[in-house]
Amino acid sequence: MPKRNRNGAGSIVYEPERKKYRAYITDALGKRISKRFDSPDEADMWLSQIKLDLYNTTYIPKSNVTVGEWILEYLSTYCAPNVRAKTLIRYMQTARHLEPIAGIMLQELDARQVQYFYNNLPDMSDSSKNKIHKLLKAAVTKAHILELVKKNIMNAVPAPKVAKPRIEIFKNEELKAIAETLKIHPIYKKYYLPFLLAINTGARIGEILGLKRNCVFDNYIMINNSIQDINGKIIDMPPKTEAGKRKITISPVLAQLLKPRKNQKILALDDYVFQSRNGTPVRANQVERNWKKILILTGIPHKKFHTLRHTHATQLLANGVPIIEVSKRLGHSKVSHTLDLYGHAIPGYDASLPDKISKIFNL
Repeated sequence: MPKRNRNGAGSIVYEPERKKYRAYITDALGKRISKRFDSPDEADMWLSQIKLDLYNTTYIPKSNVTVGEWILEYLSTYCAPNVRAKTLIRYMQTARHLEPIAGIMLQELDARQVQYFYNNLPDMSDSSKNKIHKLLKAAVTKAHILELVKKNIMNAVPAPKVAKPRIEIFKNEELKAIAETLKIHPIYKKYYLPFLLAINTGARIGEILGLKRNCVFDNYIMINNSIQDINGKIIDMPPKTEAGKRKITISPVLAQLLKPRKNQKILALDDYVFQSRNGTPVRANQVERNWKKILILTGIPHKKFHTLRHTHATQLLANGVPIIEVSKRLGHSKVSHTLDLYGHAIPGYDASLPDKISKIFNL
């Protein structure tokens, strides 16, 4: 069997039975690395590259881990300990969309395959496509950091374009109609107070349902927890960020409405303001179901309960409240996020700018 030595730094052997050239080299740990080729030149080029990688300590041992296997390991090992249970569930749901590339070897995945996968995604929202990209990029980036792959191929894949979300709000006359309906309706009047709290504070539905009596004061409420429905279980958890823990000013009238009335049974201060008949927290999906019915009853096109938060923020900005104050009130960790969502509502000052600029520079 012909053999061509490379000064103890690898060799190439012809295998007559396979009609292939097999290149061999031993790494620093004594492990033999080999690969078959159709020609000696191909084998020689591979051997040269492997030697260069070994010399530069950039060699990555071959692995049979598939993209799907790595995504599951990434989620369970690196995401699960650091994210909320509900967030992990969303990641797992997003990971299901990666099925078309799940069987590809992680080390063999290239940018063209990913781009083809993106181009052939089924009909879904821009937001869903962006979530798929973020998950795949984060997982491949982690694999690169851990030296499971030689390079981060996701750097060559642009994120799918995402149209800026259109923020819906309620008109003032719609809010008045909803309020009037809730005040008198025998079944839905219990939602009047959550409605008032949402439109007056901009708090999220989970924060409203998680509000406890000891967090209601004469002219403000404290947000330091949120109710989340995870796999059918109601979980009380702190806000995702420190900015989410906040004080939101309210009127004394609203504060009084949130406190127990004289004819109510005596309740502990750590009880929830809004409770089911069994004294347990109210589920957000229950509120959303009834919210749909309330809007139908009122004759208003459907918008999510969360739209009350958008309406609150938009109206504050439209009426001149500084964006940093609105951002704090909403619990955003970055003012830029508030600006991106609601910047359109800030009154324009273009008409008066030329005069102001002339006065400033006086030229």
